[in-house]
Amino acid sequence: MVKYIQDPGHGGSDPGAVANGQKEKEWTLEAGLYVDKRLGELGVYSHMTRSKDVTLEQSARTSKVSKYDKAISHHFNAGGGEGAEFIYSIYADGKFENILIDEFKKAGYPVRRKFQRKYPNKSNWDYYYMHRETGHCRTTIVEYDFLDGGNFSKMKSKSYREGMYECVVKAICREEGVKYIAPGKKEEPKIEKGTFYRVVTGSFQDRANAEQRIAELKKKGFDSFIDVYKK
Repeated sequence: MVKYIQDPGHGGSDPGAVANGQKEKEWTLEAGLYVDKRLGELGVYSHMTRSKDVTLEQSARTSKVSKYDKAISHHFNAGGGEGAEFIYSIYADGKFENILIDEFKKAGYPVRRKFQRKYPNKSNWDYYYMHRETGHCRTTIVEYDFLDGGNFSKMKSKSYREGMYECVVKAICREEGVKYIAPGKKEEPKIEKGTFYRVVTGSFQDRANAEQRIAELKKKGFDSFIDVYKK
């Protein structure tokens, strides 16, 4: 079983980016909790680096993440751009990030880019510590959009933000081969071919009324195994 961990960026004394009256740490926690809950509903093992607004030191964060197979580090950007960014390790192949891009675009969300970044003067080092210090865990940093960008008015809507988080859920399901079920919906029971169910359509004291009911059902196409039974 593949084990995921959700890492809401920043937290506690570290607010992350702040723009338009919004602190990044608040929405990153919202994102992590949402994805964690949805994955649990779909049968994917998921945990959290933090589930509250607490300060999480770098070493404590990376130590937790390194115990898992795959991680999503949830973030919101700053710098005046627009669209989602997906950052992956120099040792990863970027295939999962391609799935993320596809899901975001299909849902109508703007995508800016996916990229890797090397540490200056060290070609074998990742620039971001969430890639560099998390061991074998494959960590994807998701920057949903810019707090100070042109899409902020849309992002103020919780349903808009949750739509982005749901794209992450869909991408994980695609990669892991897990059947995706939309929020609030249940999987319809699968009826095997050749399975039959007995349904009582009415009770009548007069047999003639019962036979009239049979005739009505047969006109509607229910022409097999229909009969009158005396209780």
